Amino acid sequence: MSLFYKLLAVLTVVAMCGCASKEKKEAENTSTATTALKNFERVAPPVMMTNPQDRAGFMITHFWDRFDFADTMYCYAPEITEQGFADFIALFPYATSIKVSEGVKKLLDAAEVDEVMYNHFFKLAGKYLYDPNSERRNDEFYIPFLEHIVASPKVTDAYKIRTAHFLQLANRNRPGTKAQDIVYTIASGATGRLHNISAPYLLLMFYNPDCKECKETTDHLKNSPAITAAVSSGRLKILAVYTDENLDIWRAHLNEIPQSWINGYDKALNIRTNEVYDLKAIPTLYLLDRDKTVIMKDTSVGFINGYLEQKQF
Repeated sequence: MSLFYKLLAVLTVVAMCGCASKEKKEAENTSTATTALKNFERVAPPVMMTNPQDRAGFMITHFWDRFDFADTMYCYAPEITEQGFADFIALFPYATSIKVSEGVKKLLDAAEVDEVMYNHFFKLAGKYLYDPNSERRNDEFYIPFLEHIVASPKVTDAYKIRTAHFLQLANRNRPGTKAQDIVYTIASGATGRLHNISAPYLLLMFYNPDCKECKETTDHLKNSPAITAAVSSGRLKILAVYTDENLDIWRAHLNEIPQSWINGYDKALNIRTNEVYDLKAIPTLYLLDRDKTVIMKDTSVGFINGYLEQKQF
C-alpha cells in the first residue's frame, strides 16, 4: 500500500473515532440533562367533585398546569413527557368531547411557547391517536389536535395544507353522520349500493383477503357468538369490500368469506382514488344503523361484539 493510501486510512479511522467520541459525548450530555429533569406534579380534582365525568374533565383541562413547556429537554425524556401524554389521553373516553377539546387546546396553546415542544406534542398525538399500529387510534380524539394546527398562526402554510387534508379525512364518516354511499360488485358481476342494503345494522369491512390481519379479523367475526347470532336472525348484515385492483387475489379467497355475507369489490377503484373512506389500515371496520348512520368508525371486532351483546341479539 502506498504512503498516501496508508495516511488516508489512518485519517479515516481517526475521523471516525472523533465522530464516535463526539456522538458519545452528546449522548452523555443529553442523558445527564434529562436525568436532572423532574416529573411534573399532576393536579388532582377537588375533593367535593364526585362525578366521574366531571373529575375526568377537570383532570384533562388542568393536566399540564405544572409542566415546564419552555424546557425542551422534556422532549427527550419519554419517561416523563410521553408517559404523561399517554396518561392524558387515557382520560379522554371518560370526559365530554367539550372537555377533551378544551384540554387539547390548553395543552397546545401552552406548547406554542417553543416550536420544538409544539411539534413534539403533535407527533405524540399522531403516534397514539392516528398511527394504524396504535391500539389507541381514534379520529374523534385526534381531530382537536388537527384543528389546532390548522388554526395556529405559528404554523407554516405548507404544513397546514397537509394537516388540513388529514382533518378532512378524519371528519369523513364520523360517528353520528351518514356513511358515504359506495357501489360494490359481487362475483356474479351484479352490482349493489351500500345505502340499499336493508337491515337494522350493517357491519362494513374494507379488507384485502391476502393480508394476515384481514384473515384474522374475518376469523374473529365468524367465531363471534353475538355477531353470528345477529347475522342468522337477519338483524345484522355484513358487507366485505375489497378496494384494490388485483381481482385474481380476491377471487382466490372467495370461499373464505361466509355465504351469508355480501362479498364485493370496488370495480371503479373509487374508494381509494377519491378517499371516500379513510383507509389508514386494512382491515377497517364500521358499524352502521338502519339509516346508515355511523355508530362506530375504524373499530374492532371486540367493540362490535360488545355492542351487539348489549343490544341482546
